[in-house]
This record gives sequence, structure tokens and C-alpha cells, in this order.
Amino acid sequence: MLNHFLRLRELWKSNTIPLYFVSPTPFNLLGMENLIGQFQFISYIDTFDKRHPKVYIPPRTLTPVFNHLEEINYYLLSHKRVIEKIKRDRKPLSSQDPASKVLFLFFDPTIEEVVKDLQMEILFPSHEDRTKHDNKLDITQLATKVGVQSVPHVIAKVRSYRMLTQLAKRHNLGQSLVIQSAYGDSGKTTFFVENEAQYRQHAQDIETEDQVKVMKKIRCLSTAMEACATASGVYIGPLMRELIGIPELTPFKGGWCGNDLTLEAFSPDIRQQARVMAEKLGKALYKSGYRGYFEVDFLLDQDSNTLYLGEVNPRLSGISAMTNLSPFAQETVPLFFFHLMEWTQTPIQLSAKTFNDRVVREGAKGQTGQLILKYTAPDLRILVSAPATGIYTLDPKGNLILKKLTSNRLHAKNPDEIFLFRIMNTGEYVYKGADLGIVFINGTLLSPTYKLTKAAKMWITAVKHAFVFRELTEEETALVDRYQTPGSILKGD
Repeated sequence: MLNHFLRLRELWKSNTIPLYFVSPTPFNLLGMENLIGQFQFISYIDTFDKRHPKVYIPPRTLTPVFNHLEEINYYLLSHKRVIEKIKRDRKPLSSQDPASKVLFLFFDPTIEEVVKDLQMEILFPSHEDRTKHDNKLDITQLATKVGVQSVPHVIAKVRSYRMLTQLAKRHNLGQSLVIQSAYGDSGKTTFFVENEAQYRQHAQDIETEDQVKVMKKIRCLSTAMEACATASGVYIGPLMRELIGIPELTPFKGGWCGNDLTLEAFSPDIRQQARVMAEKLGKALYKSGYRGYFEVDFLLDQDSNTLYLGEVNPRLSGISAMTNLSPFAQETVPLFFFHLMEWTQTPIQLSAKTFNDRVVREGAKGQTGQLILKYTAPDLRILVSAPATGIYTLDPKGNLILKKLTSNRLHAKNPDEIFLFRIMNTGEYVYKGADLGIVFINGTLLSPTYKLTKAAKMWITAVKHAFVFRELTEEETALVDRYQTPGSILKGD
């Protein structure tokens, strides 16, 4: 098997076809530029302060208005300088070579047309196919058909609290409920309801949906696994714990805010259950038209030790950097390679069963974790000081000390150092839920009961103190009042 891994690494290291990841930041595919020839990032946010040779950020004089990630990606791909770069990168190749390739976290039909005009190819199913498979309600029903069980639930239209309680009683869901809409991320459309007062806080969001998923609330631990559905089978990544709703990291109660990868987290039986469920889901997705990379959230019931499906995300995800840069992936190959092979019609000579057997045994070796640091305060402020992306340690007083400016997360190897990937730049408006940075740690973040470890708390405190904010001036407040949201303000750059 070792020879297979070496050949795959050599294959993609020698790639000559331009391959781009277009997204606000390089986060999701961080590190792939060191393993794949001609792999580059086209980004909007300068997370590396112009120090990364494979990150291209087009110049701008004004900050445009963006409401969705797709709008940022459209802006990037339609930028004159980006178009010039794509054509320039293509020049050394002959007209007989395959088209340049591009990947996104999110894209829409407008972006698909731009890509087509640029004579490029998206290495993902169409927007229509991805949207169909991103529907949490439909995926729940698909999973049930293939024998993957979800938390006891009902999918229905909810028009009032009275109707909700009647549904819950009819389906034996109890009084404590979790309500989820068909689309949404990071817990923003997941609502916890135990009484009418809590329902009223989210009533508009719930009642405007055609249908919602009403689940019994269980004492659960959140877990995640990525996988890749290919013609050769379903390949899986390691099972990892999720950090959900930790108030020091996110203002959203059901919001994802990090991951923990360690062998001690789960029993061999739970890992095997997750593997079987992911394989069933991957085969069902492939049969229904989706192929390639996807992520699965599982819920582990602490009372019955039963593993349930949480949701499926048909795309790269927030744990992709963890999966593809894990100690296991460094010894074998990144899961992302199988996605590339499926979409470039490169034969996969490695058995999915053989690979997955090894993932279950060894996939969580080593101890690594990531913390997603969001702005948690309700008031709008401006960021005036932020740490640069790089490797940090702590001084005796618990303050961050810069050890090395680097774009390579794997340069941080010791338990007493972190790799900090800064997202928010100074001078920007920060709002409730805004991403400040991501911290990669060589250690365990969670105790067996899913509480933050002492080390995790120490790093969170140190990193948060390194971000300094100021209140808005009267003029800035007037602008916000005028445009309703800071994202709508055109700022000079």
C-alpha cells in the first residue's frame, strides 16, 4: 500500500494543469499548494499579508457590498486582473491540454457561466445537483431509505407553537425539541425549543419555511467525518469530535466552532459504525448523481451510545484542513486526492475497503485540533490590532509570542505552539458572529465529557486578547444607521 501512496503523491506533485481554489480565504484547502503542482488560491481576504507566493488577491480601491460567499467568488472570477492571471497561467500549455480547473466552497449558476466563458472546468457537481443534495430534509429521507438512522424526528410544516407541540406529542418527541430548516450552516438555522417563549424567538424563521425537521432533543456528542464518493467506492477520513456552541468561541448556541482529532475519543465500534454509515451515504449520493467530496455530521447519544446521522454537507467543509493535514494523511495521502482523481478521470488503484480499514485503525493517531474564533459580542466595533498568521507560543504571563511568520501550518509541530490563521484584517467592521481567526493546536481540546481542556482555554484566552477593537465614531455610527449593515458600506482601501 505504501507504494500506492507514494505514486499518488508523485502524480499530483507533478501536475501541470492550473488548479485554483477560489474562496474568501484558503482555509478549506490549506496545505494542498505544497502537495499539488500548479495549485493556487485566488482569495479576497489577505490572511498572509502578501507573504504567500501561491495566494493571489486582486487589487481593489473600494470594498464592494457582499451578502453571500457566492458574490465574493463572482467578484473574484470576474475581476480583470484575475482573468488576466488565469490566461497568463494557461499560456505555457498547448491547446491539446485539458482545461484549467477550479474549485469553490460555494458557487451558483452565474459563476458556472463565468467559468464556462473562461474555458475552465469546475471540479464539483453542478450547482443544481449540489443544492438538491444539500437539502437537510431530503438527505434525512435518503439516509432512512439506505438504513442510516437519524434522531427521532418528524418533517412537517409548522405554523404555530400549538401545532409544534401537537406534532411532538403525536411522534413521541418529548417537550425539548431541536428544529432545523432545510438549508443553513454553523447552527444559524438550528433552533432549540423547550417552551413557547423560546419558540417565539425563532417563530418567524420556523414558520416561513415550507417544512422543517423537528427532532427529539438528546444528550448527544457531535462528531464529524469527511468522505469521497467515487466510481471505485467511498473513501473516508478520520472521525473527529466537534466543538459546538462554546460561548468563548461562538455566539450561536448550535454553532460549530472547532474540532478535535484523537484516538481516545471513540471506541473502535463507534468508528466502525461511522464508517459503515458514511459508506452507505456515499453510495446513495453517487447513485443519485452526486460524486466527490462530502462531509457527514454524526450525533452520538450519550444515554444509549447510539450513533445517529446529523446532516450531510455535499462539498468541502470546515474540517477539510484537519482531514487533509492530519498525521494520518501525512503518512498516507489526503482524502482530497480521491476527489481530484474522480473528477479528472484518473484511475484509482487503491481499494476503498483497504484504505478505510486503515482509517478506522489509524486515522486518529496523533492529537490535533482547531478552534474557530468568532466575534461573540453583540455590539459593532472596528478591529484595530490583530496577530499575523504564523506560529505562536506563550510567555510566562500567558500572552501570545510570535515564533515564526509562516503560511505552512505543519511548521507548528510542538504541543507548546500553535498555528494561528488570521482571517479578519485591521480596519474592518466586526459584528456578531464574524470570523476572527482559526487556531490549529497539537493537542487535545476536549475532555472525555466534551469540556474544554485547560490548554484549550489558555490558548483561547491568549488569542482573544491579541485582537483589539475600538468603538465606532459618531460618523461611522451614522453610516451604519444609514445603510443598516456594515457590510453595505463602501470603504476606501
